[in-house]
Amino acid sequence: MKFAVLEYTSKTGAVWRHTPERPNYLSDPQKELDPTSFGCYVSALEGEHIPLTFLIKPTILKRVYKKLTGSWPAYDISYLKQFDTLMIVHQISNGHEITALTKRIKKEIPSIKILGVPTQPYGILKDYWTENLDWLKDFKGFIKACDIFVTIVKSTEKDWRALVPDHAQQVRYIPQPYPVEYAAQFFKPFREKKKIIFVAGLTNRDNITKGVEVAAQIQKQFPEYVIHIATLGEPGSEPDVSALQHSVFEVIRFEPWRQHLEYLTQTSLVVNTDYTQTRGRVQVDCAAIGTPSIGANSDGQMDLFPALPASREQSVADLVAQGSRLLQDEVLYASVVDTARQRLQQYNYQRSAERIQQLVSEL
Repeated sequence: MKFAVLEYTSKTGAVWRHTPERPNYLSDPQKELDPTSFGCYVSALEGEHIPLTFLIKPTILKRVYKKLTGSWPAYDISYLKQFDTLMIVHQISNGHEITALTKRIKKEIPSIKILGVPTQPYGILKDYWTENLDWLKDFKGFIKACDIFVTIVKSTEKDWRALVPDHAQQVRYIPQPYPVEYAAQFFKPFREKKKIIFVAGLTNRDNITKGVEVAAQIQKQFPEYVIHIATLGEPGSEPDVSALQHSVFEVIRFEPWRQHLEYLTQTSLVVNTDYTQTRGRVQVDCAAIGTPSIGANSDGQMDLFPALPASREQSVADLVAQGSRLLQDEVLYASVVDTARQRLQQYNYQRSAERIQQLVSEL
């Protein structure tokens, strides 16, 4: 398979190519490629990452044209003819450009199989399109133009199909690849971890502050544990710690992925009350390094930590009970971690590539 991921833009503005010596998770996350997002598909399938801006080649005149018309002037897409499969990434901003390109590829290079995928999780997109019906119409056009529309969250497959009932069979659940073998090297068993409860997520996102309250309540039962909560370190990104007035806590900075794994493996418990129906990178990372995660309704939570179910309706008391049982029962803790590690294996690059290749071969 000759494969590429196509996004609107990238950190370099140029094509990034996978090599065995430098897969996506070893690239510079600030200057090259995200180590755990769509770059995982690129390395799993040994392909390329192409920004649309590479094809457009923006100039001052082209930018003026776009400002006046809302779209870029005509550009050459012949570079894409070398591929037989493209994963095209749709995002809220500039989505109309991606939809137009997808339809154009379908018409001008019909041999290419197109896998479409959204950047934002279902929960965030649904809130957005409720207030932006024109955007939703364009987005539906994108889904219909794809051979397969990919959701990386199993529980949303039926919702996506209901959105485009005449094209429901184009919607397929495909778990996102993950660099399992690399991340697993950071694993630590419970007795080697520090007494840290980490509250994951930005507190300005819906319900993350619920996780802060959960951590505070758990700490009352286990006062030897300290609570950590992360910040981007940017103005306006300070976490809401109002629920921690009587708690022992530290605010730490977000770290790049590889450094974050080194930190995360030291924690004993992660609380992440994110209810936007994401893939759940937090939970996937936790599975790799051996720390249970409670609270999220992500795909990773439901699949990797089935003994720790979560939903928006779940009470603080329920989550406190989950966390408390884990911290006081090493047998349960080990069982939960072992299940997560075993289930994570199906998302390694080899198995993920085989899954995608099989899907495309059936088109």
